[in-house]
Amino acid sequence: MTTPPPPPPPPPYYGPPAGQPAQQNTQGLVGMIVGILSIPLACCGFAGVLGIVLGIVGGVFSWLGLQKSKQGLASNRGQALAGLICSAVGVAFGIIAIILVVAFRDFDVQNWIDQNSNN
Repeated sequence: MTTPPPPPPPPPYYGPPAGQPAQQNTQGLVGMIVGILSIPLACCGFAGVLGIVLGIVGGVFSWLGLQKSKQGLASNRGQALAGLICSAVGVAFGIIAIILVVAFRDFDVQNWIDQNSNN
């Protein structure tokens, strides 16, 4: 009896397919995270300034992420859009919070309750 011939060697490894650039989803993701963080920070009175700043930063990152998505370099258009919306909401809440704090800084709640109680 003869022994069978050894199997042929495996084909060489050629690596990943060429021509497909890696996705650049970082800016849209960072924009969404910072935009979400801007909302609760915007509701903290004078700390609303931090919410406004984070909202602007998140909006810039989200806008850049949307541009990369339109160019086909990123696949997270939804995240970038959510970041843009959350950033706008954070900026709006921050502006409203600062206006309310300035408008009611001299408002005395206890005095108002005493004057308007029916006792």
